[in-house]
Amino acid sequence: MPKLDDFFDEIDAARVRRAKELSEVKRSFGRLAGNDVYGVASKAVVVLAYANWEGFYNECVRAYLKFLVEKGGRVRDQDWMLLVSAFHADFESMRDRNHSLDSRQAFVKNLQARIDCGFDSVDGKIVEARSNLDFARLSENYGLLNFDLSTMQKVRNRLDKELVGWRHAVAHGDSPDLTTMDVEAHINFTSSLLILIADRFQFAMLARI
Repeated sequence: MPKLDDFFDEIDAARVRRAKELSEVKRSFGRLAGNDVYGVASKAVVVLAYANWEGFYNECVRAYLKFLVEKGGRVRDQDWMLLVSAFHADFESMRDRNHSLDSRQAFVKNLQARIDCGFDSVDGKIVEARSNLDFARLSENYGLLNFDLSTMQKVRNRLDKELVGWRHAVAHGDSPDLTTMDVEAHINFTSSLLILIADRFQFAMLARI
């Protein structure tokens, strides 16, 4: 049986570390944004806020999957949809072989062994952010993890427009209109999302003990 406190502490420590970094971003760039003719400070805030959002989510995924591996058991017993991740290499093999009859036969031949796999067969990259953690990606990942998405519904529009949309624009060399952006509010919003994500993963761990 995994030590739940160890995994809770791992997620809490990661969140506190990122909250401190976000606080420093707010302190360092907040006073510059008002007199920033070219919007460099605001763009920096947008990129750094998103980096902490995506980075923390990925840290939670890794901690959660380590927890599942340590707990043991078969993926299909409680996490049927995570078999999508466990079968990732098989799906890729079929695609690489143009879904030929041979590749399909090989998939079915291996299915009996694969379907009884443990969590050490799960490829965590399938449920990570993959550089685009908007509401749609989060919804897909939560579906695979069998997580309740309701706590994120209320923030979906702001998540997509401000946290992800502005970051994408800046990262691709565009200049989104950030003249009305409140640096403090943007950082506080990001910090609040970290709490929602931490709670979701920790609740899922607690439900398995």
